[in-house]
Amino acid sequence: MICKLKLITGVLVLNKKSLLFIILCFFSISTLFANLDYRFDAFSLKPIYKEYFADRGRPEFSIGQINYYEGFPDRVLQDTHFENPNDPREFTVFEFDGLIQPENKFIALKVGETIALGRSTFTFNNDWLSPIAFDISMQALLQHFYRGSFDDTVSYDGIYFMGGTFRIGKVLSMRVGLHHYCSHYGDATLKRIRADFDDGFGENDGEFGFTYKYVRMNDFSIGVSLDLTNSLRIYAELNHPKKDMSIRPDYFAPNWIMRNGFQINDYPDSYKARIVNVGIEYAYPIFPKLGNTTIGYDLHMYEEGKIIYDHVNGGSATFEEDAPWELEHNIKLAQDLDTSLSLEVAYHNGRSVMNSFFFLHTSTLTIGLRFNPDYTVNLIDTSKS
Repeated sequence: MICKLKLITGVLVLNKKSLLFIILCFFSISTLFANLDYRFDAFSLKPIYKEYFADRGRPEFSIGQINYYEGFPDRVLQDTHFENPNDPREFTVFEFDGLIQPENKFIALKVGETIALGRSTFTFNNDWLSPIAFDISMQALLQHFYRGSFDDTVSYDGIYFMGGTFRIGKVLSMRVGLHHYCSHYGDATLKRIRADFDDGFGENDGEFGFTYKYVRMNDFSIGVSLDLTNSLRIYAELNHPKKDMSIRPDYFAPNWIMRNGFQINDYPDSYKARIVNVGIEYAYPIFPKLGNTTIGYDLHMYEEGKIIYDHVNGGSATFEEDAPWELEHNIKLAQDLDTSLSLEVAYHNGRSVMNSFFFLHTSTLTIGLRFNPDYTVNLIDTSKS
C-alpha cells in the first residue's frame, strides 16, 4: 500500500512537471509566433533564393556584345561515337575553314527566368527566424551566341535548375535540386568544319548529329546564400553528377559512368567531376534616382581540370591526380536605369562562355542590357485581413 502511494505521488509530481513544461513551451511558442501571418503566392518572378549576379549562366533576359581577347573559337573537339569498348579518351579535332568573325565579336542573346511556384511565407515576431518561406523553384536559360553581324548562330546552350528553395529569416537561404546544362554547335560553326565522319546518327558521312554537343545532365545541386547586410551577399554551391547521368565529352566522365553497357574510364574513385562555385555581391544606390549600382564576383571551380587534353597536336586526354581544378573568374558591374532595366559590363576569364568550346581558355568583355521583370500572383495574405 505504501509503495502504491509513493508511486501515485511520484506520477502526480511527474505529471505536474510535465504539465508545467508544456505550459512553458506553449507560452514560449505563443510569444515566438505572436501575430503570425501567412501568405501564399501561386506564382512569382521574385525568388527567395536570388540568382547569382555574376554567374555567366544566370537565367535572365539580356542582350550584349562579347569582345574576345583570348580563346577565339577556331576548332571543335568531338568524342568518337563507339559501339565497342574503345578508348573514349581519344577524340577528333575539327578545324574551321576560317574565322567565324574576323573582328572577334559576338552577340549574346539570353532568354531565361526564375519562376517560383506554390510559395508559403510565415511572418511572426522574431528578428532571427522571421520570415520562413519555401517554394518550388525553376530556373531556365536559353543562351544564343551569334556572329557580330547578328546573322548566324555560332553556339547555343540550354541550362535549367529545378528543386526546392528555402529561406529562414533575413540572412539564410538555400536551394536543393537538379541542375542541367547541354550545349550545341550553331550553324555558323557547322558550316566551317571540314569533316568526313559518321557520328552514328546521321545517314551520310559528314552529317552532324546529336552527339555533337557538350552535355552534363541532371546533376545534384545544393546551394547556400547569406545576406550579411541589405547590400552584401555571399554564396556557395556544389554541383555533383548523379550515378545515372550522362557526361559529354566522354573523357570528362568518372569511372562509374557507362556508355553502351561499357565502363567509359578507369579514373581513380577520387575523381567525381564536381563543380563548385562561390561568389560575392554588393549593391548600393550611388545614383538613387536610377536605382542600385551592383558589383559581383563569381568563381567557378571544375574538377574536370584534372583531365589534361591535347587539342593541338592530336586528340587524346590523360588524367593527372595532382593537377589543380580548372578556375573560371567572372566580374560584373551593373547600373539600374529604372525598376526593370540595367546596363551591365562583365569580364570573363576561364572556360569559354560558349560551353561547346569548353576546352578553350577565354578572356572576354561583354557590354549589354538586362530586363528585370518582377511579378507575383498572390492568392492568400492573412496580414491584409
